[in-house]
Amino acid sequence: MKKVFFAVALISTMIPLVVAQDGRLAEASLDHAMNMRVPAQVEALGHPPHTTLTPPKFCKPCLFYAGDFDSNASDANGLANEVDIIVSTGATTYTPFIVPKGKTWTVTGLFTNNFMTGEVVDPRMAPYEVRKGIPKSGGGGGQLVCHGRKPATLVTLAACQDFGFGCYATIVNTIKGCRLRSGKYWVSVVPYCTNPHDPACQNSYQAFVTNDDGAMKNRFGPLEPANDSFFNSIYFGAVWQPSSQQQTSSRFSVGVEGTSK
Repeated sequence: MKKVFFAVALISTMIPLVVAQDGRLAEASLDHAMNMRVPAQVEALGHPPHTTLTPPKFCKPCLFYAGDFDSNASDANGLANEVDIIVSTGATTYTPFIVPKGKTWTVTGLFTNNFMTGEVVDPRMAPYEVRKGIPKSGGGGGQLVCHGRKPATLVTLAACQDFGFGCYATIVNTIKGCRLRSGKYWVSVVPYCTNPHDPACQNSYQAFVTNDDGAMKNRFGPLEPANDSFFNSIYFGAVWQPSSQQQTSSRFSVGVEGTSK
Protein backbone atom coordinates (compact mmCIF):
# COMPACT_ATOMS: atom_id res chain seq x y z
CA MET A 1 0.00 0.00 0.00
CA LYS A 2 2.89 2.37 0.82
CA LYS A 3 4.29 1.80 -2.67
CA VAL A 4 0.95 2.85 -4.21
CA PHE A 5 0.83 6.06 -2.16
CA PHE A 6 4.43 6.82 -3.11
CA ALA A 7 3.67 6.35 -6.83
CA VAL A 8 0.63 8.65 -6.68
CA ALA A 9 2.63 11.28 -4.82
CA LEU A 10 5.46 11.04 -7.36
CA ILE A 11 3.11 11.49 -10.31
CA SER A 12 1.42 14.49 -8.69
CA THR A 13 4.78 16.20 -8.18
CA MET A 14 5.90 15.47 -11.75
CA ILE A 15 2.91 17.08 -13.46
CA PRO A 16 3.81 20.72 -12.70
CA LEU A 17 7.45 20.03 -13.63
CA VAL A 18 6.48 18.71 -17.05
CA VAL A 19 4.21 21.67 -17.60
CA ALA A 20 6.88 24.18 -16.68
CA GLN A 21 9.53 22.76 -19.02
CA ASP A 22 7.81 23.82 -22.25
CA GLY A 23 7.78 27.49 -21.36
CA ARG A 24 4.02 28.11 -21.30
CA LEU A 25 2.37 28.87 -17.98
CA ALA A 26 -0.13 26.15 -17.14
CA GLU A 27 -3.21 28.36 -17.04
CA ALA A 28 -6.37 26.85 -18.52
CA SER A 29 -8.53 29.93 -17.97
CA LEU A 30 -8.08 32.55 -20.71
CA ASP A 31 -8.06 35.57 -18.40
CA HIS A 32 -5.30 34.00 -16.30
CA ALA A 33 -3.30 32.84 -19.31
CA MET A 34 -3.39 36.37 -20.75
CA ASN A 35 -3.13 38.06 -17.33
CA MET A 36 -6.13 40.25 -18.11
CA ARG A 37 -9.86 40.55 -17.63
CA VAL A 38 -12.58 41.97 -19.84
CA PRO A 39 -14.17 44.94 -18.02
CA ALA A 40 -17.89 44.49 -17.44
CA GLN A 41 -20.42 47.12 -18.41
CA VAL A 42 -22.88 47.98 -15.66
CA GLU A 43 -25.90 46.93 -17.69
CA ALA A 44 -24.40 43.48 -18.32
CA LEU A 45 -23.84 42.57 -14.68
CA GLY A 46 -26.11 39.89 -13.25
CA HIS A 47 -26.46 37.92 -16.50
CA PRO A 48 -29.24 39.76 -18.38
CA PRO A 49 -31.81 37.69 -20.30
CA HIS A 50 -31.11 36.61 -23.87
CA THR A 51 -32.17 39.00 -26.62
CA THR A 52 -33.28 36.62 -29.36
CA LEU A 53 -34.11 32.97 -30.01
CA THR A 54 -32.82 32.96 -33.58
CA PRO A 55 -29.87 30.58 -34.09
CA PRO A 56 -26.78 31.63 -36.07
CA LYS A 57 -26.93 30.87 -39.79
CA PHE A 58 -24.17 28.26 -39.59
CA CYS A 59 -26.21 26.15 -37.12
CA LYS A 60 -28.39 24.38 -39.69
CA PRO A 61 -30.59 22.51 -39.09
CA CYS A 62 -30.21 23.76 -35.54
CA LEU A 63 -31.39 21.79 -32.52
CA PHE A 64 -29.50 23.68 -29.83
CA TYR A 65 -27.27 26.71 -29.55
CA ALA A 66 -26.12 27.93 -26.13
CA GLY A 67 -25.71 31.55 -27.23
CA ASP A 68 -23.04 34.02 -28.33
CA PHE A 69 -20.06 35.20 -26.32
CA ASP A 70 -20.86 38.52 -24.62
CA SER A 71 -17.79 40.71 -24.12
CA ASN A 72 -19.80 42.94 -21.77
CA ALA A 73 -20.62 40.13 -19.35
CA SER A 74 -19.16 40.39 -15.88
CA ASP A 75 -17.21 37.14 -16.33
CA ALA A 76 -16.49 37.10 -20.06
CA ASN A 77 -13.88 34.39 -20.49
CA GLY A 78 -12.72 31.20 -22.20
CA LEU A 79 -11.44 27.81 -21.08
CA ALA A 80 -8.72 25.73 -22.74
CA ASN A 81 -10.01 23.54 -25.57
CA GLU A 82 -7.12 22.43 -27.74
CA VAL A 83 -4.65 19.82 -28.92
CA ASP A 84 -1.44 21.31 -30.24
CA ILE A 85 2.33 20.96 -30.22
CA ILE A 86 2.65 22.13 -26.62
CA VAL A 87 -0.60 20.76 -25.19
CA SER A 88 -0.03 17.48 -27.02
CA THR A 89 -2.11 15.45 -24.56
CA GLY A 90 -5.02 17.82 -25.07
CA ALA A 91 -7.40 19.95 -23.03
CA THR A 92 -11.14 19.45 -23.45
CA THR A 93 -14.15 21.34 -22.13
CA TYR A 94 -17.42 19.36 -21.99
CA THR A 95 -20.60 21.43 -22.13
CA PRO A 96 -24.11 20.15 -21.23
CA PHE A 97 -27.27 20.26 -23.32
CA ILE A 98 -30.76 18.83 -22.91
CA VAL A 99 -32.77 16.67 -25.30
CA PRO A 100 -36.39 17.48 -24.33
CA LYS A 101 -38.66 14.91 -22.75
CA GLY A 102 -40.37 12.70 -25.31
CA LYS A 103 -37.96 13.67 -28.10
CA THR A 104 -35.20 11.81 -29.94
CA TRP A 105 -32.47 13.82 -31.65
CA THR A 106 -30.50 12.52 -34.61
CA VAL A 107 -27.27 14.49 -34.50
CA THR A 108 -25.61 15.37 -37.81
CA GLY A 109 -23.29 18.16 -36.67
CA LEU A 110 -21.63 19.61 -33.56
CA PHE A 111 -19.60 22.73 -32.88
CA THR A 112 -17.82 24.78 -30.25
CA ASN A 113 -17.01 28.50 -30.43
CA ASN A 114 -13.34 29.09 -29.68
CA PHE A 115 -10.85 31.90 -29.22
CA MET A 116 -7.91 30.84 -31.40
CA THR A 117 -4.52 32.33 -32.17
CA GLY A 118 -5.04 31.63 -35.86
CA GLU A 119 -7.75 30.63 -38.31
CA VAL A 120 -6.35 27.14 -38.74
CA VAL A 121 -7.05 23.52 -37.88
CA ASP A 122 -4.12 21.37 -39.00
CA PRO A 123 -4.67 18.51 -39.58
CA ARG A 124 -8.15 19.50 -40.66
CA MET A 125 -9.79 16.64 -38.76
CA ALA A 126 -11.27 17.45 -35.35
CA PRO A 127 -12.43 14.99 -32.67
CA TYR A 128 -15.93 15.17 -31.22
CA GLU A 129 -17.64 13.44 -28.30
CA VAL A 130 -21.11 13.22 -26.81
CA ARG A 131 -21.29 11.80 -23.28
CA LYS A 132 -23.90 11.20 -20.62
CA GLY A 133 -23.91 10.42 -16.91
CA ILE A 134 -20.92 12.53 -15.88
CA PRO A 135 -21.04 12.65 -12.05
CA LYS A 136 -21.99 16.03 -10.61
CA SER A 137 -18.75 16.13 -8.64
CA GLY A 138 -16.66 15.04 -11.64
CA GLY A 139 -13.83 12.57 -11.34
CA GLY A 140 -15.04 10.45 -14.27
CA GLY A 141 -16.32 10.90 -17.81
CA GLY A 142 -19.58 8.99 -17.54
CA GLN A 143 -20.56 7.05 -20.66
CA LEU A 144 -19.31 7.80 -24.18
CA VAL A 145 -22.38 7.85 -26.45
CA CYS A 146 -21.06 9.17 -29.77
CA HIS A 147 -17.53 10.01 -30.85
CA GLY A 148 -15.27 10.24 -33.85
CA ARG A 149 -13.14 12.53 -36.01
CA LYS A 150 -14.51 14.58 -38.88
CA PRO A 151 -13.22 17.30 -41.22
CA ALA A 152 -13.49 20.60 -39.37
CA THR A 153 -14.90 23.82 -40.80
CA LEU A 154 -14.11 27.21 -39.24
CA VAL A 155 -16.63 30.06 -39.32
CA THR A 156 -15.46 33.52 -38.25
CA LEU A 157 -17.53 34.99 -35.41
CA ALA A 158 -17.53 38.79 -35.37
CA ALA A 159 -19.30 38.91 -32.00
CA CYS A 160 -16.38 37.55 -29.99
CA GLN A 161 -13.17 39.05 -31.30
CA ASP A 162 -11.61 39.76 -27.91
CA PHE A 163 -8.55 39.18 -25.72
CA GLY A 164 -6.47 39.85 -28.84
CA PHE A 165 -7.64 36.52 -30.35
CA GLY A 166 -9.74 35.66 -33.37
CA CYS A 167 -12.96 33.78 -32.66
CA TYR A 168 -14.28 30.88 -34.72
CA ALA A 169 -16.95 28.21 -34.65
CA THR A 170 -15.21 24.85 -35.06
CA ILE A 171 -17.82 22.67 -36.80
CA VAL A 172 -17.90 18.96 -37.63
CA ASN A 173 -20.65 17.71 -39.94
CA THR A 174 -21.81 14.47 -41.62
CA ILE A 175 -21.99 12.71 -38.25
CA LYS A 176 -23.83 9.40 -38.53
CA GLY A 177 -25.31 6.97 -36.03
CA CYS A 178 -25.69 9.48 -33.19
CA ARG A 179 -29.27 9.21 -31.89
CA LEU A 180 -30.00 10.73 -28.51
CA ARG A 181 -33.11 10.02 -26.46
CA SER A 182 -34.41 12.58 -23.98
CA GLY A 183 -31.99 13.47 -21.20
CA LYS A 184 -28.83 15.42 -20.43
CA TYR A 185 -25.65 15.06 -22.47
CA TRP A 186 -22.26 16.76 -22.72
CA VAL A 187 -20.56 17.74 -25.98
CA SER A 188 -16.98 18.53 -27.01
CA VAL A 189 -15.38 19.52 -30.32
CA VAL A 190 -11.65 20.28 -30.07
CA PRO A 191 -9.52 22.29 -32.54
CA TYR A 192 -6.25 20.56 -33.51
CA CYS A 193 -3.02 22.25 -34.58
CA THR A 194 -0.31 19.59 -34.40
CA ASN A 195 1.49 19.91 -37.74
CA PRO A 196 5.10 20.81 -36.85
CA HIS A 197 5.65 22.16 -40.36
CA ASP A 198 2.79 24.67 -40.10
CA PRO A 199 4.03 27.99 -38.62
CA ALA A 200 0.57 28.60 -37.12
CA CYS A 201 0.91 25.43 -35.03
CA GLN A 202 4.24 26.28 -33.51
CA ASN A 203 4.71 27.33 -29.89
CA SER A 204 2.30 30.27 -29.83
CA TYR A 205 -0.85 28.33 -30.81
CA GLN A 206 -3.68 28.35 -28.24
CA ALA A 207 -7.45 27.77 -28.27
CA PHE A 208 -10.12 28.42 -25.63
CA VAL A 209 -13.85 27.66 -25.86
CA THR A 210 -15.79 30.90 -25.26
CA ASN A 211 -18.34 31.24 -22.52
CA ASP A 212 -21.81 32.65 -23.19
CA ASP A 213 -22.59 34.25 -19.84
CA GLY A 214 -24.47 37.49 -20.34
CA ALA A 215 -27.03 38.26 -23.04
CA MET A 216 -26.80 34.83 -24.74
CA LYS A 217 -27.70 36.39 -28.08
CA ASN A 218 -28.95 33.93 -30.72
CA ARG A 219 -29.63 31.26 -28.09
CA PHE A 220 -31.84 28.50 -29.50
CA GLY A 221 -33.45 25.35 -28.12
CA PRO A 222 -33.42 24.17 -24.49
CA LEU A 223 -31.49 26.42 -22.11
CA GLU A 224 -28.00 25.13 -21.35
CA PRO A 225 -27.78 23.95 -17.72
CA ALA A 226 -25.68 26.41 -15.73
CA ASN A 227 -22.56 25.46 -13.75
CA ASP A 228 -22.54 21.92 -15.14
CA SER A 229 -19.54 21.85 -17.50
CA PHE A 230 -16.38 19.77 -17.03
CA PHE A 231 -12.72 20.17 -17.88
CA ASN A 232 -10.34 17.27 -18.56
CA SER A 233 -6.62 17.68 -19.27
CA ILE A 234 -3.47 15.87 -18.18
CA TYR A 235 -1.44 18.92 -19.19
CA PHE A 236 -3.36 21.20 -16.84
CA GLY A 237 -3.58 18.60 -14.07
CA ALA A 238 -7.39 18.32 -14.28
CA VAL A 239 -9.15 14.94 -14.15
CA TRP A 240 -12.81 15.37 -15.12
CA GLN A 241 -12.93 18.50 -13.04
CA PRO A 242 -16.03 20.74 -12.72
CA SER A 243 -15.15 23.78 -14.82
CA SER A 244 -16.01 26.00 -11.85
CA GLN A 245 -12.66 24.93 -10.36
CA GLN A 246 -10.95 26.74 -13.24
CA GLN A 247 -13.12 29.87 -13.59
CA THR A 248 -16.51 31.39 -12.75
CA SER A 249 -18.10 30.91 -16.19
CA SER A 250 -21.48 29.22 -15.83
CA ARG A 251 -22.09 28.31 -19.49
CA PHE A 252 -20.07 27.79 -22.70
CA SER A 253 -20.91 28.51 -26.32
CA VAL A 254 -21.62 25.27 -28.24
CA GLY A 255 -24.21 23.90 -30.64
CA VAL A 256 -25.92 20.77 -31.93
CA GLU A 257 -27.28 20.25 -35.45
CA GLY A 258 -29.68 17.57 -36.68
CA THR A 259 -33.32 16.54 -36.63
CA SER A 260 -35.84 15.88 -33.88
CA LYS A 261 -38.76 13.44 -33.60
